[in-house]
Amino acid sequence: VCRHIKNGDVLLLNRQPTLHRPSIQAHRARILPGEKVLRLHYANCKAYNADFDGDEMNAHFPQSELGRAEAYTLAFTDEQYLVPKDGKPLPGLIQDHMISGVSMTIRGCFFTREQYMELVYRGLTDKKGRITIFPPAIMKPQQLWTGKQVVVSTLLINITPENHLPLNLTGKAKIGGRAWVKGPANRHLNLDSMCESQVIIRNGELLCGVLDKAHFGSSAYGLVHCCYEIYGGETSGKVLTCLGRLFTAYLQLYRGFTMGIEDILVKPEADHKRQKIIEKSSQHGIEAVRAALNLPETASCKEVQGKWQDAHLCKDQRDFNMVDLKFKEEVNNYNNEVNKVCMPLGLHRSFPDNNLQLMVQSGAKGSTVNTMQISCLLGQIELEGRRPPLMASGKSLPCFQPYDFSPSSGGFVTGRFLTGIKPSEFFFHCMAGREGLVDTAVKTSRSGYLQRCIIKHLEGLVVQYDLTVRDSDGSVVQFLYGEDGLDIPKTQFLQPEQFPFIAENYEVIQKTKHLDEALARMESHQANQQFKAIKKWRARHQNSVRREGGFLMFSQKKMASVKAQIPGGEIKNGRDPATLQLLKMWYELDEKKRRKYLKKTNKCPDPSLGVWRPDTYFASVSETFENGVEDYINKWESANRQSHMYPALSSDRLKDLLYLKWQRSLCDPGEAVGLLAAQSIGEPSTQMTLNTFHFAGRGEMNVTLGIPRLREILMVASANIKTPTMSVPVFNTKKALKKVKQLKKQLTRVCLAEVLQKVEIEESLHVKCKQNKHRLYKVKFHFLPHEYYREEKCVKPRGILHFMETFFKIFLEAIKRKNAKMASFTEVSTRKATRKDLDGDQDKTMNNQEAPAEEDENIVDAEADEGDGDATEAKRRKNQEEEVDYESEEENGEENIDENLEDEEAESEKEERTPGAEADQNEADGDDSQHLSFMSQTKNQKDRSLQSAELRVNAVLESHPSIQDYMFDTENELWCEVSLTLPLMKVYFDLSSLLVSLAQSTVIHEVKGITRCLLNESTNKQGEKELVLHTEGINLVELFRYSDILDLNRLYSNDIHAMAKNYGIESALRVIINEIKDVFAVYGIVVDPRHLSLVADYMCFEGFYKPLNRFGIQSNSSPLQQMTFETSYKFLKEATMMGAHDELRSPSACLVVGKVVKGGTGLFDLKQPLT
Repeated sequence: VCRHIKNGDVLLLNRQPTLHRPSIQAHRARILPGEKVLRLHYANCKAYNADFDGDEMNAHFPQSELGRAEAYTLAFTDEQYLVPKDGKPLPGLIQDHMISGVSMTIRGCFFTREQYMELVYRGLTDKKGRITIFPPAIMKPQQLWTGKQVVVSTLLINITPENHLPLNLTGKAKIGGRAWVKGPANRHLNLDSMCESQVIIRNGELLCGVLDKAHFGSSAYGLVHCCYEIYGGETSGKVLTCLGRLFTAYLQLYRGFTMGIEDILVKPEADHKRQKIIEKSSQHGIEAVRAALNLPETASCKEVQGKWQDAHLCKDQRDFNMVDLKFKEEVNNYNNEVNKVCMPLGLHRSFPDNNLQLMVQSGAKGSTVNTMQISCLLGQIELEGRRPPLMASGKSLPCFQPYDFSPSSGGFVTGRFLTGIKPSEFFFHCMAGREGLVDTAVKTSRSGYLQRCIIKHLEGLVVQYDLTVRDSDGSVVQFLYGEDGLDIPKTQFLQPEQFPFIAENYEVIQKTKHLDEALARMESHQANQQFKAIKKWRARHQNSVRREGGFLMFSQKKMASVKAQIPGGEIKNGRDPATLQLLKMWYELDEKKRRKYLKKTNKCPDPSLGVWRPDTYFASVSETFENGVEDYINKWESANRQSHMYPALSSDRLKDLLYLKWQRSLCDPGEAVGLLAAQSIGEPSTQMTLNTFHFAGRGEMNVTLGIPRLREILMVASANIKTPTMSVPVFNTKKALKKVKQLKKQLTRVCLAEVLQKVEIEESLHVKCKQNKHRLYKVKFHFLPHEYYREEKCVKPRGILHFMETFFKIFLEAIKRKNAKMASFTEVSTRKATRKDLDGDQDKTMNNQEAPAEEDENIVDAEADEGDGDATEAKRRKNQEEEVDYESEEENGEENIDENLEDEEAESEKEERTPGAEADQNEADGDDSQHLSFMSQTKNQKDRSLQSAELRVNAVLESHPSIQDYMFDTENELWCEVSLTLPLMKVYFDLSSLLVSLAQSTVIHEVKGITRCLLNESTNKQGEKELVLHTEGINLVELFRYSDILDLNRLYSNDIHAMAKNYGIESALRVIINEIKDVFAVYGIVVDPRHLSLVADYMCFEGFYKPLNRFGIQSNSSPLQQMTFETSYKFLKEATMMGAHDELRSPSACLVVGKVVKGGTGLFDLKQPLT
C-alpha cells in the first residue's frame, strides 16, 4: 500500500444498477474516523437513485495521475448537473429543505441582527476572506432583515465568482398564484404583479417571490440551473451546498416542522356534503350498466342483471369491457365531486398554515392524491387497468351479491384513511398494492435485457473530429450528431423562450464565453451569404416545390415535335428512337442555351449546416435556430423602439452572442453518443409499468404500449406486430365525406355470429338396425333483419344465405376434426407423440419458406430474459401449446348453451340493436325496405327464383354426404334449416358449443388484413377539424385505390416493415422515431429526439430495418463484439472458420484485450517531440 486515502482525494462512487452516466460520479473524500458508513449529500441521491434504507455503494480510488485528473475535471459531481437524457437537472435539494426554503422566503419572515449573522455564517462556513452583508430592510423600531435577503442576496453575492456581475432572473415558483389568495378571490386581482409566485432576481437580490422546488429542486431553469449555465458547475455546486446548510440551520434553530391531525380534518358542512354524494353514488350503478348495454330506462333490475351475466359469460368480452368503462366514468364523476367539496376550501386549515398542504404545494413530499385519500375517499381500485374481475359466480368478492350494481362491489372505495375503511375495501386495496409489487419485480428483468441489447449494439458510436458519428469500424451513421451536431445538456438555453434570460445576463455570458476574442478570430460571412441565398431563392420560388432538372424542361418543350418526326421503331434498352434522338440533341446543345434551361430550374441552395462546418465557420447554425434568433431580435428591437430606450446592447452584438453560444454547444469529439442514446432509452423504460392494458371500449383502438411495444420496435423488429393500425385523413369535400361512410362499412370485417339472431338445434337418435345407428341433428339458423346491421356492415341477407351454403361444409369439417381429437383423448400418450412430430414438421416447413434471418424468430420473440435458453424455450413452448389445446376444448364445453341458443356474441358493435328483439316479432313482418325480398317481384320472376332455389338446395345436398335435408326462407331470406346425420361415437360432445365458437371465427365478408375501421375527428396543423380514418390491421394497397376520398400523402401506419416496403427506408426511419416517442409520451417521459434519431439511424443505415438482437449483430464487423453479446460459441466458430479478423477498434474488443477504448479522452494520441 502506497498510502491511505486522505481528505480531498478523489473517489468514484457507483450504485448498482448503473442505468445511466450519472450513476458513477467522482466525489472529494472526507475521512470520518470511527464511522462505518458512507455519507452522501441529499442532493446527489437522485442521480444514483439511492435512499438511506441500507443501500450499498461501491467506491473506486483512481490511482494514476491521468485517472485522477479526469475524475476531477470530467466526472466530478459539479459537472454532472444535467442528465444526458433530456438535458434537465438531476441534483437538487429535497424534503425538509423545501419547507424551510418556502417558510424563510415568504413575506413576513424577519430576523434580528444576531439571527441574521448566525444564519449567514451557517450558510457560508467554508468561505475564506471577507463576507459582504446587506443593510437591514427595516430600520425602526428595530433593525430587521427579511428572509429573502438572507437566502438569495447574501448567499448569491458571496458565492458569485470574483469580478463577475451578479445574476438576473425572472421565473415562476412551483406554488401557483391562486394558492396565496386569502378568502374569496376578487375578480380585479392581478396575480401577475408582485405575487409570491413570480420570482424576480435583479443584480443578485431577490425582489419578489418564494423559492421552492422550482428553484433549488431538480427542475429546469431554476435558480441553480441558471447559476450553472452562467458561472459553471463549481458555483452551482456551492449554491446547493450553502442553501442546504442554511435551510437545515433555519429549521433547527427557528422553525420546527410538524404535522398534526388538524391538518387533515374536514369542516362538518363539507363532511355532510361528502356523505350525501357517496349515498347518491351507491344508487346509480344500474344506470351505468343500462347505458353500457344499450337497454331502455324501463328495463327491470332482473333483466339488466341477466344481460350483464350474458355479457360476462360470453366469449366476446367487448360488452363486458363496456360495462367496466361506463362504471369507471360514472365513479370518476363522483370522485371529482367529493374532492371538489372537501379539498382546498373544505379543510379546517388552509395553505400556508396547513402543514400537509404546505408540503404538497411546495413539492417537499406527497401529492394531491395522497391528501385526497386521507381526507376525502380512496377512489376506484384498478387491477391491470380495469376494475377487479368478477368470479364465475358473478361476484367480485364472496361478501357481495352476484352482479351487484353498487360501485363499491366493483372496487370503488368510499372510505378514507382519516376515518378508516371497511374490510372488503381493505381487501381491494391490498389487491392493488400486491399488483404494484409484482409489477416492479417483473419489469426490472425486462427493461434490463432491453437496455443491454441496445447498449451492445450502439457501444461503438462516437463523435469523430469531423463531427460525424461513426461506428467503431469507421462506417458513418450520421453526418452531424442528432442532425444538428449539438450536445443535449448544452441545448437547454438555446430555446427561444430562454433568449430573454441570455439578454438580461449579457455581460456575464460574454465574459465567460470570451466573445470578443472569438469574434476577432471568426468569420461569419460565409454562413450569412448562404442564408441570404436561401432567402432569395424562397422569395423567388414561392409556390414551386417540385424538383425539376434542365433536361426535363428541355424534353417537355421538344418531345412533341421529335415524336412527330420519328413515329416509332424498335425499342433499344427500354428507350424508343424518339427518346434517344432527344438525348442526342441535349448533348449537342451549346453551353449558353443549356445554361438557360439549367438556370430556370436551379434548386434551393443547401442549408448552411450542410455546406459550412459549424465548428470552424462562425454563425453556421441550424435553420430552426436561425429563425428563432431572427424572431427574437425583431421582437426585441420593436419593444425597444416602443419604450424609446436605447439599450447598451446592440442587436448585432446579441445575435453574435447567441451564435457563439450555439457554436460552443456543439457536441465534443469523443463523446460516446451511442451509449448515451442507449442509456437514455433504457433508463426511462425501467419506470414504465409493464402491464398497461390500454383496453379498448367500443370507440377506441387497441394499442400495444410500454416495454412490449419497445421490444417489438427495437429488439425484435417483428414483421407482424400485435396491433397494426393505419390512419389516413379524409379530404374535406362533400363528396369524400359522403363516400367515406360507405368505405368504412366496406372495410369492416363481418363474422357470422354478428348477423345471427339465434340457432335452434333439435337432436334425435335413429337406430334402424345394428349397423345403421346415427344421430340426426336439425339446425335452424335465424338471422337478424337487415335494418339491424345495415348501417354498420356491408352484407345483405341474400349474401348471407349464399354464404351459409358453403358454411355447412366448414361446419362438418370442424365436427370431423373434433371427433378425431375426442377419439385420441383416450390415448393421450400417443397423441403427445403425434403432436410433437407435427410440430417438428411445421417448424421445418416454416423455416424453408421464410427468409433465413427469421429462422429463430420464434425463440427471440419468447421471454427474452433467459438470454438464450433456446432448447428449454422450445420445450416450454411445446408444453404450453399442448396445455392450451386441452383448455380450449373445455372452454367450449363450458358455455352452457340451451337448445335455444341466443347468439348475441358480437352485437356490441351494433348500437342500433333494440332490446328484446326476439325472433317472433320480426319473422312475420317482411319489411318493404328489403328490396331483395322475393315478395316485390313479378310472377314470372317468382317462378324463376323458385327454380333457382331448388337448384341451390340440391347443390347443398350434394356438397357433403352427411347433409340430409336443406331448406331456406325464400320470402324474407331470414332463416335457413339443415339436417345432418352423424355417426355415433364413443364420446358425446355438445354440438351447440362447437357451433358458437365456429360462428364467431367464420368470416362472411372482409378486406384482407383489416378487421375494423373507425372515423375519428381531429385537428390538423392549420387548426381545422378533419375526419381521420383509423383501421385495425394493415392493407396499404387497398387504401391506395381510394385516392379520391383519402389524403394518401398523409397516410401513417405503425407497422415499420410495411412503411419501409412501400415508402422506402427513410420513411421507416421517421416512423421508428415517432413510435418510440409515442411509447414514452404515454408515461409522460421526455427523451431528446437526438437519441431517438441516432438509434433509428443505426437500425436503418444498412438500407434495411435491422433488429437490435443477435440477428442484427451478425452484420457487425467486430467478431469480439459479437461474442460478448450472445451465443458466443456460435460467433467464435463462425469467425474461426471464416478466418475473420478483429481490428480491436470496438469497445468490447478493447476491453477483452485490455486496451484503452477509442472514445472520450482515448480518441486521440499525443505527439511528443523527442528532441
